[in-house]
Amino acid sequence: MIKHEAKFHSQLMKWLKYNLDKFPKSFLIETKVVRPNSNNFYFRELSEKEERLLLRAKNGSILQTHSDINRLGTNCDASCISGGGYIFIQWVRPKNKTFYIIDIDDFVKLRDAKKAKSLTEKDAMLIASFIGELK
Repeated sequence: MIKHEAKFHSQLMKWLKYNLDKFPKSFLIETKVVRPNSNNFYFRELSEKEERLLLRAKNGSILQTHSDINRLGTNCDASCISGGGYIFIQWVRPKNKTFYIIDIDDFVKLRDAKKAKSLTEKDAMLIASFIGELK
């Protein structure tokens, strides 16, 4: 993860602890940030693999094995995720705490319908399932 994305992801995990009731019981998250010198989130920044996994989590299920090989161990041996797939996007700029939670189906629908190569913050605001704010 790049620095901005890692910081957003850490803050997001804290936010989610208090807001899990807004989501399905299990869901997959892809955290993205828009570069500080850009106003657009380019659709290509969500890789095919990430999109495929989010769609599978939303419309089917993902089974993930967690290896016990490392010395620290794992929380569990495996997990099954089904019920939702979301992209959490934040536009990086000074003092911005707002982020947009976009359902993967809505993201794909907009991308396929739009002739542009990117998502603006205004578009994100319109298709967001939820708009959150970090502390």
